[in-house]
Amino acid sequence: MPEDFELTSYDNLNTDDYLEHVERPLSWNNLYERPAMIERLPNLTGKNVLDLGCASGYFSEYALKQGAKVTAVDISQKMLDKLAASVKSEGLEIHRADLAQPMPFLKTNNYDCVIASLVLHYIKDWKPLLAELYRVVKKGGRVIISTHHPLATFNHLEFDNYFEFKMVEEVWGQNGPHPFTVCYYKRPINEILRPILESEFKVISIDEPLPNKKCKELDPRSYKRLMERPAFLFIVLEK
Repeated sequence: MPEDFELTSYDNLNTDDYLEHVERPLSWNNLYERPAMIERLPNLTGKNVLDLGCASGYFSEYALKQGAKVTAVDISQKMLDKLAASVKSEGLEIHRADLAQPMPFLKTNNYDCVIASLVLHYIKDWKPLLAELYRVVKKGGRVIISTHHPLATFNHLEFDNYFEFKMVEEVWGQNGPHPFTVCYYKRPINEILRPILESEFKVISIDEPLPNKKCKELDPRSYKRLMERPAFLFIVLEK
């Protein structure tokens, strides 16, 4: 049976199709998730930042522009190659790793901020990962997380059982020229909250922010939907 990372890694995709889908000006990443994540980030000037599940490096590049040093980690070599080709900076360090496993190349008590943007739903067991993040974050450092909202997944894929915890397949980009299939974990809210509450982190916030005015201006239809139904869950933790 394949390992989880073999199923969820974006090396299984045509990365150009994925990036075309995500980087559309009206993608929910650009309209909603990225602005909401940035609102939750601390001042990054002079800080050490870990971009966990960095993909092609949107947040790595953002943090570098804010004056941070960045360690970018992802399981997908294709995505890391895209990042290395597009971002040239002495402040950027890149590693390929399975996030579900220990990451000994990350220094203990080293990071002021961890950015985990839309990556945890690819990880089956959050407990070891949260323990590893607690090890590498400085005291007072924060972990900023966005992940699929369980209600959004349940409604969108029309499952019969909300409480079932399992890996699912979904076709993305169905309205575009090159649809592609991704695998990730569907889990109820208790399976999100339990490992967080059992970790050593202090919970700063768990929320469902509404879209901003720019989203309304750019895409009124998506704005209306996001005002009525959650898409992602945002979590801020502190050591």
